[in-house]
Amino acid sequence: MLAKVFPYVGAEMAAMVRTTTAATMLTGSAAPNVLAAKASAIVNMRVATSSTLAEAIHHVEKVVTRAVGSALAVDVRVLEGHEPTPVSPFDERWDAIRTAVAASYPGALTVPYTMLGASDARHAARIAPAVYRFSPLYMSSAQRASVHGVDERVTADSLVKGVRFYRVLLSGIA
Repeated sequence: MLAKVFPYVGAEMAAMVRTTTAATMLTGSAAPNVLAAKASAIVNMRVATSSTLAEAIHHVEKVVTRAVGSALAVDVRVLEGHEPTPVSPFDERWDAIRTAVAASYPGALTVPYTMLGASDARHAARIAPAVYRFSPLYMSSAQRASVHGVDERVTADSLVKGVRFYRVLLSGIA
């Protein structure tokens, strides 16, 4: 729904409100001047919290079929899939995070945010009543774009603030 209200937002904002898709592996012809008899693509998706895995698969099937037409056979298979993890509640656990953020970044507002990447939260959510996907590290947009890529880094100051965050968080829990 938000994607329809804000259709011209940047890629990072768009990823917070809708399912993201990236073709990460493509294969086809063996040479530049040879038509491919068969082609394949691995598509990595992060299913939005407002959607389901089945809806994402249906969308891929519809887009691929529309792109190649009905004359070609298309086989869409899920190699691995996960439903989005549940949204965690605003309770004393959220208050502990807010307190730790205030200790690390005085004056910063702590607001709910959709994590843009898949994480181990999908595994922890099976056994934990709430899983907060959070990183207490300040990162510029260029740094966020480098995550899992070339020159991935954070500043030393941000790392120190991240350690302070965890010290406050864990001391409040113990």
